[in-house]
Amino acid sequence: MVFKLFKSGDELYDEGKELIKRGEYDKARDYLQKSIEKEGGIDDAAAVKVALIDLRDRLTNVNAYRNLLNALENFRSHDRFEFGLTEISRDELITECQLTIRKIELLSSGGEGQALMDKGQQIQGLAQEFQSRIGDRHLIILELFKNDTSVTGMTEFFNLMAVSYECMADAVVWDNPSQAAEYEQIAMGYRQQNGQSGDTNMAKVKAYSTTCTCWLCGRIATGEGIHFFSAPAEVSPALDDKDKPTARSRPDNDAQHIYICRACYSAVSNRSDEISRGYYNQTMQEMRAMEARLQAQIAALQSQIAFARMGR
Repeated sequence: MVFKLFKSGDELYDEGKELIKRGEYDKARDYLQKSIEKEGGIDDAAAVKVALIDLRDRLTNVNAYRNLLNALENFRSHDRFEFGLTEISRDELITECQLTIRKIELLSSGGEGQALMDKGQQIQGLAQEFQSRIGDRHLIILELFKNDTSVTGMTEFFNLMAVSYECMADAVVWDNPSQAAEYEQIAMGYRQQNGQSGDTNMAKVKAYSTTCTCWLCGRIATGEGIHFFSAPAEVSPALDDKDKPTARSRPDNDAQHIYICRACYSAVSNRSDEISRGYYNQTMQEMRAMEARLQAQIAALQSQIAFARMGR
């Protein structure tokens, strides 16, 4: 009987395929990598499978998706390949990688004002590509590694459209709270179509649409949490303004809070901070003086003890 000391590239590739079916991805990767080094395997799908295994714990890592995309673009011998028990279309996975890379990059980018508005519009364009290029198909990566077939091109479309309008709301809320409220309402509609409650959007619609009269200066302001705030205060019945036709200066049915515009709120807060810093500095000064007195008393006591010992 003849024993083979070294396995061929094809044998290593086949063993890697079987290990993937059993979910032993780390072992499978080792065999597939060795098969690549020996130029084994029936095709160059081994590199694709290695890149897929490397991606499984890094689903939000752009570089991991880029590595997979590069492997897929170099894999030209077949238009389909197996990964475990799943048969995958090369072109469909390329599309998913391309769109996911753009999604991660866009969602992780910052910006404000016009830059944030531009970001929202770019996300809308990406959402439409998920709709047109993937549609009702579920995302392959999530099926492979999360056993999740609920995420499709359409659910990504609804989610990204909601995110885009939320970005646009953030972009304009400082200058135009009413417009921001409209954007949040549109975002809520997309979230509800995607099976989400949209409660956060509804709370912002309500806040951005609310108008008040500042209790302190009487200025009219729109956009709670942006241009005015609710502050705790004790309001007696004689001070109630419920019969006034103008915008309310405190929340309905709440005698413990009043509305204050941003200007007055920041003025009071800043002055409060100044007073607090003054008290803090004064307290620290007194503590340092007290520490100096204590140190002097301790030194005097130690001197007396030393003198007493010398007199024995």
